[in-house]
Amino acid sequence: MMGRPATGKTKVMGFRPPKPLRDEFEALAGVEERSPSDALIEAMHDWVKKKRREHGTPEGAATMDER
Repeated sequence: MMGRPATGKTKVMGFRPPKPLRDEFEALAGVEERSPSDALIEAMHDWVKKKRREHGTPEGAATMDER
């Protein structure tokens, strides 16, 4: 992973996952000795790559919201 950006350099996101999902996610991140934040960033990268493939959008291209 590229690591986390310096504090204050990126926008904070907040959400409330269901407790069972959050508990399992945090446990698995702990098993891999990773912070939940780093694991979420990896998951977001994977999801974005998957959606870009599905939509035929090249990596780095602006999304519909960015156009």
